[in-house]
Amino acid sequence: MVFESGKFYPHHNLYYITSKIWDLKALQAVLLSSISKLFVSIYSTKIRGGYLRFQAQYIRRIRLPVWDDIPKALKEELIQAGSKRNLDACNRAAFKLYRLDRDERAAIGGNGE
Repeated sequence: MVFESGKFYPHHNLYYITSKIWDLKALQAVLLSSISKLFVSIYSTKIRGGYLRFQAQYIRRIRLPVWDDIPKALKEELIQAGSKRNLDACNRAAFKLYRLDRDERAAIGGNGE
């Protein structure tokens, strides 16, 4: 998942996501997290090399909390994690967002912190 500010036109085989509500860097953090991988893995088939096929219909099934209900500090944490593309930070922030406990975090392959 990469952030592109809208200067380029997406070619075929690429998806672009926009939002009028969510900050796109925060959304990037969620999409980079193990939680998104979990959502997609439930519906997707694995392709060669064990990779998941991230198709639009699977990405649309990722459930997001309401942006206005997220505490300001967590919004900032998500934005920073997405901006840096730091996968551990994305996981930590997303785990807080979805209120996962240690066992749940460990079960989806994220760090248990």
